[in-house]
Amino acid sequence: MALHFNQWHFTSLNGTSFHSMALYFTQWHFISLNGTSIHSMALHFNQWHFTSLNGTSFHSMALHFTQWHFNSVNGLHFTQWQFNSLNGNSIHSMALQFIQCHQFTQWHFTSLNGISFHSMALQFTQWHFNSVHGTLIHSMALQLTQLHFISLNDTSFRSMALQLTHWHYPSLNGTSIHSMALHFNQWHFVSLNGTSFQSMALHFIQWHFISLIGTSIHSMAL
Repeated sequence: MALHFNQWHFTSLNGTSFHSMALYFTQWHFISLNGTSIHSMALHFNQWHFTSLNGTSFHSMALHFTQWHFNSVNGLHFTQWQFNSLNGNSIHSMALQFIQCHQFTQWHFTSLNGISFHSMALQFTQWHFNSVHGTLIHSMALQLTQLHFISLNDTSFRSMALQLTHWHYPSLNGTSIHSMALHFNQWHFVSLNGTSFQSMALHFIQWHFISLIGTSIHSMAL
């Protein structure tokens, strides 16, 4: 799946040091995600709903992204992923500059919450963070190795069991997730709604948050 992002770098998440999460993002910079709610960050997700994450109830985890804009989704080539507004901060040319984010092997959602997703064009309506305010996230460099979701939103994800090294989600929709430790080398979806996702392998290198500084993540609510 190998997104080849250029920068997703989290140095600290809840006191756990996560170095060089390496998403191959060119630029995904959150100017400010600090003490303020994220309005209309709306990834066009249609309800990627986490009922429970680390004992914290996350209702309609929808980030309220204003525009997760895919300029070009042909062959999954992304040129601009632009956020017009995040936290009321104008983030023009935060724009992620997805320069050839096409390295997806299979990121194909045939059905998520009854919605048909064809060849990565996620078209999600709401990926809502219910409360991210009060959360200071300083360089959250996840460093995921394998992100496997056993169960997400009543959708059966077989063998998708996170396998993360340090980011523990005790409960994700009642699914025990051990060492959810960031450092993705392979985000391998064996089965997502009956769709076989093999070597989805994000190959993140650096997805860098400029100023998400500092503290434990209350309601981080992926």
